[in-house]
Amino acid sequence: MNFIDDEHELFFMNKVQELSKYKKINPYYISLIYTLGISKTTRNNFANIFNIETGEINIDAIENSWQTDSSKKVTRMAFSLWNGCNYDSTQDIENEKISKMYNPNELFSCSYAPYFYEGVKLRFPEYTKDEGIEMEL
Repeated sequence: MNFIDDEHELFFMNKVQELSKYKKINPYYISLIYTLGISKTTRNNFANIFNIETGEINIDAIENSWQTDSSKKVTRMAFSLWNGCNYDSTQDIENEKISKMYNPNELFSCSYAPYFYEGVKLRFPEYTKDEGIEMEL
């Protein structure tokens, strides 16, 4: 598994250990925790973004003042992996206002892209196995 830094790896290991207490080890939880661990901002505000005990995302966390442009990308990627979310607030859900910020062009255009892909592999292991295919460009 590819971690952005030691803090990301430690965060991930600690949260997986916490997950085991609730018997919630599955691709949804693992990918969300891995992805939210990428950014220091999302690690520091994890409890505001996701309730690990109840398994609920806080969709309104994207609008919090501590969010940066980068941490919003991390949060959106995690939410998308969690349940296919593409809304930026509960009001957007009520108004069925889909955010374009969940588009791969928006999410992956940053230095976190390799780690986002790792999150995708964790969420969809059955579809992202390395088949040893090599392609020359």
